[in-house]
Amino acid sequence: MNYVKALNLIATLKIKREQEKKFIELSKTIFPPLANETGWKLTSLRTSNKLTDDIIHIQNQWQTNEDTTERVEKVLSQAMENLAQSIDGYQQQLEMLDELIIEESLHYANSYTI
Repeated sequence: MNYVKALNLIATLKIKREQEKKFIELSKTIFPPLANETGWKLTSLRTSNKLTDDIIHIQNQWQTNEDTTERVEKVLSQAMENLAQSIDGYQQQLEMLDELIIEESLHYANSYTI
């Protein structure tokens, strides 16, 4: 078993089904520059039952290069600040994405491979 020291930042989100296309559109413009700026890898998972669920559950798992929560938060904050200053409209897109989110929680996790 190989233990990975770097933390994963996991953002668990809920959005309304009718907002899914808008969420995906905004995600495509927000997350690639953020991944590039931080050097982190993003894996997104979406779960719902299309026949019965009005809410979509999204889990964005960022594989960071950082080994403390303080460092993750500092790198993320600095990257978002840099992008807001260097990409026209980036801050507004972040705000629009935030408005689509009904509920959000953040967690940190370590991982290992077998």
